[in-house]
Amino acid sequence: MSRGRGKDAHPPRKRHANRPRPAPVVPLSDTERAIKAQQEFEKAMIHLIEAERIAEWGGAPNACVHSAYYAMHHCASAALLAAGGVGKRRDVPQSHEHVIQYYGNLVAAEPGFLGQSGMVLSRARTDRMVADYDLVRGVANRDASLIVKEARQFVDACAAKWSFEDRVTDELDD
Repeated sequence: MSRGRGKDAHPPRKRHANRPRPAPVVPLSDTERAIKAQQEFEKAMIHLIEAERIAEWGGAPNACVHSAYYAMHHCASAALLAAGGVGKRRDVPQSHEHVIQYYGNLVAAEPGFLGQSGMVLSRARTDRMVADYDLVRGVANRDASLIVKEARQFVDACAAKWSFEDRVTDELDD
């Protein structure tokens, strides 16, 4: 049996046009990263102040936990940016899980609270998931107040380590 052009030969392969390559990833510049880090920190401060006000009121522990977690999440994003970012773009990961993972790796060797803050962030995310999505249980006021205190420690530790400026507190006190 020949492999030529007979009735048993395979049909010719379809030829596809080559796809153009995606544009190369351009990493954020140091200046862009620094600006974005400060913006993330300012967003963290807004959420932290809201969480502290809600905790003081005591009437909405689930909302309190939600704001406290996002204060920590945005602060962790700011820390990742200040430390040089991640990936080819040198930016913040898009998923919460990856922000927690990279932030935990970043601070794992740090002394004191900062070294434990990756686990605090992970726990806060679990608490936020319960507060936001669990149909049966929510968060107690006592637990919400504790999470807000941890969020304050978290933000203060990151601000000290990466020299973030609080440009928000005075504006929100007016």
